[in-house]
Amino acid sequence: MSLPTSSQAALPHLSIEALLQGFATLQFTPVDVLQAVLAQIERHEPQLNALCERQDPASLRAAQASTARWAAGQPMGRLDGIPILVKDNNDVQGWQTRSGSRALANRPAMTRDSSLVARLREAGAIFIAKTTLPELGSTPLTDSPLTGITRNPWNLALHAGGSSGGSTAGVAAGYAPAATGNDAAGSIRTPSSFCGVVGFKPSHGLVSACPSIDPGGMAAEGPIARHVRDIALLMELMAVHEPGEPFAWPHGPRDFLSSIEDGVAGLRIAFSADLGYAAHVDPQIAAACLNAARLLQEAGATLVLASPDIGNPAPNYLRAWPVEVACAVAQEIPAEDRHLVGDFLQQAQVRARQLNALDYACAVQERHRVAQKLHAFLGEYDLLLTPAAVVEPFAVERLLPPDWPEQISAMWQPTTFPFNFSRQPALSLPCALSEAGLPIGLQIVARFGRDALVLRAARALEKRLPEGVFRHPAGLHDAPQASPANR
Repeated sequence: MSLPTSSQAALPHLSIEALLQGFATLQFTPVDVLQAVLAQIERHEPQLNALCERQDPASLRAAQASTARWAAGQPMGRLDGIPILVKDNNDVQGWQTRSGSRALANRPAMTRDSSLVARLREAGAIFIAKTTLPELGSTPLTDSPLTGITRNPWNLALHAGGSSGGSTAGVAAGYAPAATGNDAAGSIRTPSSFCGVVGFKPSHGLVSACPSIDPGGMAAEGPIARHVRDIALLMELMAVHEPGEPFAWPHGPRDFLSSIEDGVAGLRIAFSADLGYAAHVDPQIAAACLNAARLLQEAGATLVLASPDIGNPAPNYLRAWPVEVACAVAQEIPAEDRHLVGDFLQQAQVRARQLNALDYACAVQERHRVAQKLHAFLGEYDLLLTPAAVVEPFAVERLLPPDWPEQISAMWQPTTFPFNFSRQPALSLPCALSEAGLPIGLQIVARFGRDALVLRAARALEKRLPEGVFRHPAGLHDAPQASPANR
């Protein structure tokens, strides 16, 4: 089957559900979709620089096999033929996992999938590329000494955010309808806000992180997509009990789609622009997020302006974080290669050695105090809404937002990391465009374990927003034609 050019051009922007419907009705095939997304990649890489490894021949063979299964009416799973991007700290059998580090540049190909990737493979997903990240996912900007800067598809002069910036930029650019990510302080939610896609950090332990080990216990694996229902579908596949996961929930398969259209009538929702402590929030972002919250009020929810009493947790976060980064270096990087890690990680190791065990233990205890207060606050409300990012995307030449207050220069993600302390589910949903035409993300948070409610609220809001606003990032319209990407 040969699709008209116009039809093929539309394929990279379809939802997973629409793609599966097209496969089932033989309107187009997985090969058609693969060719369309590869054309999209050729069009925008390397300018975007969202990808760090491709295996196009293997992807084509997988798409051909999927096409044959659909033609026979025998798809192998709920994602059969769907292209997926994988963040390059998730293992894919036969692919390298370099985690943005020069110290891992010559690492052998992995001999097995991570648990998350294995679940997606069993469902029939086609892995088309690994995505860029900062070295060991350690910063909120995707700027790696190995792979360089990932740019924002809404404006190529701006950052995509991090650490899942390659995944969010790739999904926004139409490289795939979905990608994997992970989040220890906002690493899914901040770049999702910057790039205008949906990014979900589930309740910790709901999605297995095996075989990776998170030294700080704050990281969660989660999906990135352009549509909320796609996030729910991916969660049904990702949220599977893994016996090897030390902090896994003892659960069977989860159902996130059955109630996703139930709306928000009767829910009690709190809105806070600053979580009660953030010293700087862009006024237009605060206003846009409040307007989005009011759409849920119009849908039947009760909206209350209220903030949790958590004080300022940023100094504590910054005090403990170097220890955990240094631990990650010790776990991930062979001793003989640690001289190859970038300056940022070298400096983190120096700071870690200056912190004694008692200081670190006290910092961890303070995290628990903040978590207790957040859990108590969400005992009074069904949901808490905040901006996902309190600033707009900024120039790639900068390490910090312009005019950012010097006294808080190291923490420009004040609304995301507290929910890594508390391990609650939190999602970033694009809700508006700024005056500069850049995406603004609304963060939706619920009590621990109420992941389905987060998705339900996100879907209710998604249906009330103008359709298609975030489908074609403006920064890619004038992007020059790329030369063939390195395979």
